[in-house]
Amino acid sequence: MRNVLFTAALVASLGLIADVRQPAAQFGQLQSGQPQFGQPPFGQPQFDPAQPAPQARAPTRVQTADKVGKTKPAARKVGKAHRKQHVVRAPPNQRKIAEKSGYKRVSDLVNFPKFFPSLGVLFVKPETLPLGPFLCFDRKDRLVATVYMVPTRDIDDHKLLEAPGFAGAALDHVSIYFNPGHPGVDVPHYHFVIWHVTRKQEARVAK
Repeated sequence: MRNVLFTAALVASLGLIADVRQPAAQFGQLQSGQPQFGQPPFGQPQFDPAQPAPQARAPTRVQTADKVGKTKPAARKVGKAHRKQHVVRAPPNQRKIAEKSGYKRVSDLVNFPKFFPSLGVLFVKPETLPLGPFLCFDRKDRLVATVYMVPTRDIDDHKLLEAPGFAGAALDHVSIYFNPGHPGVDVPHYHFVIWHVTRKQEARVAK
């Protein structure tokens, strides 16, 4: 009888030991490989309810290299639009300047052609006759020459002559020739012609 009771107690003890080992084994497996309750799987971010949720960011627009290259010509066009346009002004009318300075048309002073071939339209200050200077213009009021008319007697007498010039005119070449006399300077004299144009441009007053 005593042996039977001992055997029954031994069996009951073994059963208790088996029940305790089974949950312990399950608990060990949860700690080693499987996620526990309330925790995210391995590799996923943990969510902390104490911190505010991250805000969604709008996608940024990346400008490609092609678009960057295309913006340069547009900028150049805008720059060209703002550039100032240079206006080419016509040169001043030298005939009007001469008239304001006291020059008179020779044809209005004496019996002389309004347009004299080889010299053009002549202007002179009356008080400077016969020496001049005479200003010669073409039909478009462009100054082509300045003429000094020197009487031969003054040359024979070795006379010192002085005469004013006309500012604002370049010198290209000079022609000197004899003239027996004409209205305004009716004595023999020499024409000293200072040309402000080239020999080809003398054709402006040829006829």
